[in-house]
Amino acid sequence: MLAPTQARAQATAPPPASAAPARVPGKPSAAKPSSTKPGAAKPVAIAAPGELSEEAELSRIAGLYEAAKYGECSREIERLLDPTTHRTLRQAGMVENARVYWAACLLGAGEADAADAPLRAAIHENPQMKAPDSLVFPQPVVERFLRVRDSLVNEIRAAEQARLLQAQQEARRRLQTQARERDRMRELEKLASKETLVQRNSRAIAAIPFGVGQFQNRQPSLGYTLLASQALLGGLSITAIVMQSKLATEADGARRSGRSVDEANQEDKIRAWSIAKTGGFWAFAALAAGGILHAQLEFVPEFREERPRKLPPSLAPKPPPTSVSALPYFDRGGGGLSVVGTF
Repeated sequence: MLAPTQARAQATAPPPASAAPARVPGKPSAAKPSSTKPGAAKPVAIAAPGELSEEAELSRIAGLYEAAKYGECSREIERLLDPTTHRTLRQAGMVENARVYWAACLLGAGEADAADAPLRAAIHENPQMKAPDSLVFPQPVVERFLRVRDSLVNEIRAAEQARLLQAQQEARRRLQTQARERDRMRELEKLASKETLVQRNSRAIAAIPFGVGQFQNRQPSLGYTLLASQALLGGLSITAIVMQSKLATEADGARRSGRSVDEANQEDKIRAWSIAKTGGFWAFAALAAGGILHAQLEFVPEFREERPRKLPPSLAPKPPPTSVSALPYFDRGGGGLSVVGTF
């Protein structure tokens, strides 16, 4: 707070121009700025309010208050604290003192109810604010401040609780964000340590017999069964054709050499091999067609495989640092050196 002597120094300004002697009608005025009488008070140039420092502005306000110019003091403080204009007072301490002077001026002007507003604003900005100095302000100002502060105790406590709750919620949100970021980094590291191989299948390959379509669809058991069955049946058909040709050739050679041929036996053998050839062929065809149909119905367009991939050094997790420490020890039997390390 400012001392009263500072205010009195500001309050000794010359009287306003309205106090000058009136001009006599009909006589020209001989008064000029340079023709003042000796010993008369000379006009003092007062700096514009915007040119004063914050300390000077507060001293001027204190002078208005001690000069009992409560209305002018209240208007000046309201102008200095108006947020919609160029605000001269910016320091927190200056603003707090100005609000106390504002409340004192309002009390002096008889506006007791309006004096609570600046005190409430000052206490809200500084809940630990002390009571005004009783050496500077009269007792009604101090009592008004204490009454307003007591009425704001619950409100200030609720505001503190709200700020504490908001801080806790913000800390909880930060922890949750950090946890999500850690989980995201782990997932990214897991994804980066694997690579996906895509094997695309072809329907043309699925149309090949001998279980090729089943092998492509990754059904190896059925594929090997079809391969063995079709190979066996196809081999049977080819063997039957070969045996029929061999029997016909042997019989034709015997007839040319004049040897006798058991035609009935010859016909039975050829008929048996013909049945084997026909049956083997149709069984082979049925298995081949069934295998192709099954491969088309069970066709899988593609297969995806994941396999581990080595991360680059910049992304690989850093191993814990290696440290080795040696500590001597002593006991009744002597002493030694204990070596402890992490690898």
